[in-house]
Amino acid sequence: MGFISFISDISFAHTLSIIMQWGFLMAFLYSLVSSINSRFKALVVLSLIMAVSYFPGMFFNFQTVTYFDIALLDAITLVVLALVQNLYIKEKTIAFTYLMFGLSINMCLALGMYLDRHILQNYTHWWFYDFYVTVVLVLDLSMILVLFINRDFLKIIYLKNLIYSFFAKKPQ
Repeated sequence: MGFISFISDISFAHTLSIIMQWGFLMAFLYSLVSSINSRFKALVVLSLIMAVSYFPGMFFNFQTVTYFDIALLDAITLVVLALVQNLYIKEKTIAFTYLMFGLSINMCLALGMYLDRHILQNYTHWWFYDFYVTVVLVLDLSMILVLFINRDFLKIIYLKNLIYSFFAKKPQ
């Protein structure tokens, strides 16, 4: 049994969801304590939203939950993050960009898994399953980490700005 098939196991998936929930909860508590004497509360709010959104994952029955359910939870979290960012937080943070990026990729991959498993009814293991598990794990860990450090450690914002500057209209 390889590493990917091990982390795809249902009992390990439940353990992994608890670890991710714990990570987001620790990020919330860290940002709460770190911002006691600061007016900058964006990371507190963002980490609270993430901790609340990952909380139901601890109670999922991984034998009955569908990838569509997971994608729907990610979509709801994206909407809540966007609303809170625009209506309450207002200051731009690196963490917000990472959360939006990570959740968007997670949601698209979950929809791809739903399409493959439930619509096309493909139950044969292929590379996309390993890709899904690996990318979701890396993105979840990076979202937890960015809530602690609020730095562009994967250079996502740098690449976004580079792409925008490439397509921006040059003055004539």
